[in-house]
Amino acid sequence: MKRYYWLIVIALGILLSVVGFLYAGFVGGLPGPDDSPAEAAHVSLHSKIGFGAVCGGAVCFLGGIVAGVIHLFSRNKHPQA
Repeated sequence: MKRYYWLIVIALGILLSVVGFLYAGFVGGLPGPDDSPAEAAHVSLHSKIGFGAVCGGAVCFLGGIVAGVIHLFSRNKHPQA
């Protein structure tokens, strides 16, 4: 399990990005031209939440890539029996 944690982090990053994108698209949506300020604020809030999830997923994805590269190079220095 410890050998594959970076793959799990990459998969979670992709999943979080996709979920955040879908959340922002379906829940946040686009503000309409006749929306009241309260409705526009509601749409803006949910769009920001979706954007945060996408950014968090991207950070997890990139962190998993970095961890995988580190694991790849450290594995060659310390062979396992």
